[in-house]
Amino acid sequence: MMAREPVIRRWYDQMSRIDRDADMTLMNYGWASLDSSHLPLRLEEVDEVNRYSIQLYHQVAGAVDLRGSDVLEVGSGRGGGASFIARYLEPGSMTGLDFSPKAIDFCNNHYSVPSLGFRQGNAENLPFQPSSFDAVVNIESSHCYGSIPVFLKEVHRVLRPGGHFLYSDYCPENQLDTLRHQISQSGFSIKSEADISANVLKALQTDDGRKRDLINRKVPRLLKGFFYEFAGLQGTRSYNSALRRGEKIYFRFVLEK
Repeated sequence: MMAREPVIRRWYDQMSRIDRDADMTLMNYGWASLDSSHLPLRLEEVDEVNRYSIQLYHQVAGAVDLRGSDVLEVGSGRGGGASFIARYLEPGSMTGLDFSPKAIDFCNNHYSVPSLGFRQGNAENLPFQPSSFDAVVNIESSHCYGSIPVFLKEVHRVLRPGGHFLYSDYCPENQLDTLRHQISQSGFSIKSEADISANVLKALQTDDGRKRDLINRKVPRLLKGFFYEFAGLQGTRSYNSALRRGEKIYFRFVLEK
């Protein structure tokens, strides 16, 4: 993770300076149904603005029953996903972990949800004892890590026997078989796997206007291009190459220890 750490750390430093009103608490690409008859997820009014990003969390973390469980999110960012899990999926405890001290400071100051806490740490050296959690969640974060095999072994270590790793991210299509092999080598069994690229692409298209307006309102002109890429706005390289042309796959795994 060391090679990308300085860049990502600067990103969080910028977020802390720019987003003083806490409008950017969820930063993933999102998920949207392709079925017009699909019943939308019921959300509180305060959460509607982040509907598509929350729906991605629901698709991934909601794949197993987390009620009463001890849950860890690795790569919790600014905490919106961990807050959703704590409030809607009713775990016994919810811990968000991120390597950025500024992100952790923000989360500890911003959220006051029972059973929800945040801790600074490295995804490739998790600061927890073996068998500490019933479930680990990781969404759109692992592509920033230096070693996926090390990360997977760390997740396996901190999970209890029979625990679940709820995992979603994007990767080049030709690397998916390598990822499956790494998952197997780390000791996990694949309980389910899905390609959700089309759902993520639809969410990017549907939510583009809101994200673009938010960036235009809050981000200085010199930084807007970087934020556009990070958000996967239409017309950016991230949007065009990652999903629209099929060069990358957005996957979802349910793994079991």
